Amino acid sequence: MELKAITLDECLNIRHAVLWPEQSRDFVRVPGDHLAQHYGVEFEAGIVCCLSVFDAGKGSRQIRKFATMKACQRKGFGSFLMSSVLKKLQEDDVQHVFLDSRVSGEAFYRRFNFISDGAPFLKNGIQYVRMHLAPQS
Repeated sequence: MELKAITLDECLNIRHAVLWPEQSRDFVRVPGDHLAQHYGVEFEAGIVCCLSVFDAGKGSRQIRKFATMKACQRKGFGSFLMSSVLKKLQEDDVQHVFLDSRVSGEAFYRRFNFISDGAPFLKNGIQYVRMHLAPQS
């Protein structure tokens, strides 16, 4: 497996298929997408997993729209992508990393040292929780 910088269009294809297939493809666009860094994992000549990293200012980055194609879930692609992106952010001396996790995905992010930050909230009818990467000691 290899971490790859991917295009926004490649990322939108996966976001749409995995996160909101019942919506239009434009529904999975978010403000600032054109400025974000998009990363993916390629498998059998196609991108199977993606996430986007947004500059939140003052040494802070937000990870958004993390998705893995259904046929490739629970096979290590997402874990590889998350650990690779976090390593890259650490090498880039990013001081703070946060994300909004679906409550159903919270345990996944805990494996990477993310901790919950506040009460769950609703977004588009789905419960989310804000999480941030715990400081390394």
